[in-house]
Amino acid sequence: MYLLSASYGNDSIAMIQFAHEKNLDDVHVIYCDTGWAADGWLQRIEKGEKLSIKYGFTPHRVKAEIQFSDLMKAKKGFPSQKYQWCSGFLKGLPFLDISERIDPEGVGLVMIGKRRDESEARKNTPEFIENSKYHGNRRVWHPLFLHDQDARNLLINKTGIEVLDHRSDECFPCVNSNRQDIRRLTAERINSIEFLEQETGQTMFRPAKHGGGKGIREVHKWACYGRGKYKPGQNDLLGDQGCGSPFGCGI
Repeated sequence: MYLLSASYGNDSIAMIQFAHEKNLDDVHVIYCDTGWAADGWLQRIEKGEKLSIKYGFTPHRVKAEIQFSDLMKAKKGFPSQKYQWCSGFLKGLPFLDISERIDPEGVGLVMIGKRRDESEARKNTPEFIENSKYHGNRRVWHPLFLHDQDARNLLINKTGIEVLDHRSDECFPCVNSNRQDIRRLTAERINSIEFLEQETGQTMFRPAKHGGGKGIREVHKWACYGRGKYKPGQNDLLGDQGCGSPFGCGI
């Protein structure tokens, strides 16, 4: 039995294709709904689930008991890049819960799409982790750990599902979102973040890492202006900079 953790981003789709090409049997593809996916991400999920069914795999959707917005209110703030406690509540616990139901004996092999090529933080990703405490002491397999981006994209291209030019939008934005990601925020999502910032009394993104911008509207301006061009508090219109609403620069 295989328990494949999927957000349906690029690495997830590649891992589903990898499992198919390796003729793996009894594969369960598990998506955890965090309540913070980007608008339109449901269509991506549906494509990934159809692909899973086509290959004879079993897709599952599970929902965290507490969703992103309520978790931020309960914690009275946002996670940081260093302390990403959100993932444990929103993904870890629901994944473990359904794993216990699917695999009560704990013999299933957990598959996660981490790659060494992905980032500096993951450059030492091992192929296997024995007895992972985060997965009910199951064995964890990172089957794509040596795949570079080109090798991963070759797998995705075989599925007919498009290769994204950004990370998964299962949580959007994430505290790890880069300038490109923040540019894609819609007016509705900016309003949602601003509401949470007011409710918690904290900002989602740290000003020190975002040009001094305090609050989501200023951080969005920082993302839309070119590097070194943003000044906190400036209110002039950006024009067509390839940035999303509400600054009139759609993508």
